[in-house]
Amino acid sequence: MNATTKLGLYVLGLVAVFAVMFGAGSLAGPVLPERTQDTGHAEDQGHEDTAGPDGAGGHDHTDTER
Repeated sequence: MNATTKLGLYVLGLVAVFAVMFGAGSLAGPVLPERTQDTGHAEDQGHEDTAGPDGAGGHDHTDTER
């Protein structure tokens, strides 16, 4: 086998592997993270709940943005 034939077979193998993986991904669909009940509302609003269990922490609403 010469270099051109080897390179052609290598490229053909890569195309086959990517085609199979694309087909498997299309069949499986996207894998979405599971939503928990505690963080669902904060994610919907685009905010992250950073307060601790005692309510301390998080954002201080008295700070002003400049």
